[in-house]
Formats: sequence, C-alpha cells, structure tokens
Amino acid sequence: MDVTITLGKAGRLVVPKVIRESLGLREGTRLRLQVSAGKFEAVPEAGNVQIQMKDGFPVILGGAPREEGGTVRAIKADREALAGRTLARRARS
Repeated sequence: MDVTITLGKAGRLVVPKVIRESLGLREGTRLRLQVSAGKFEAVPEAGNVQIQMKDGFPVILGGAPREEGGTVRAIKADREALAGRTLARRARS
C-alpha cells in the first residue's frame, strides 16, 4: 500500500483509516519510531494487543508482528487476564 500524507502542525502525522484498520491501530496505540538511512518506520509496541470478535472469531489487533504460535499465546493470555479480572470482581462482591 502506498499513501502520501502531509506533516501537520507540531509535526503531527495522521495515519489514514485504511492503514489503521489493516494494522489494528487505535487511539492510544504506542508506536516506536525507528530511524535509519534517512527513513523512519513506526512499529506498534508489543503491549498494544487487543482481541476483538469479528464474525464470531477472535481477531488480534495491534502489537508487533507475532512469531509462530504467538497468536495462540496472546489469546490464552487475554483469556487468563479476563478470568483474573472476573474473579477479582466477584471477590469484592
């Protein structure tokens, strides 16, 4: 995908919606800028993973590209975190 954007006031860049959606970027996503040979690359930080249901299937959005098996580990970690929050709420009740 090749898109031209314009640098705005205070050096701000606006990432077009089609790119944000394809990469799973959302408001608050932290990006690490890597500069090399006169170019920069914005890489989502690994902690910015969000899992959403789309058409009945879990879809991982955001974060850095995952290695083989990383998707399953991310889903399991999300489930464990959700279970922990649920148990904590029940314990307070």
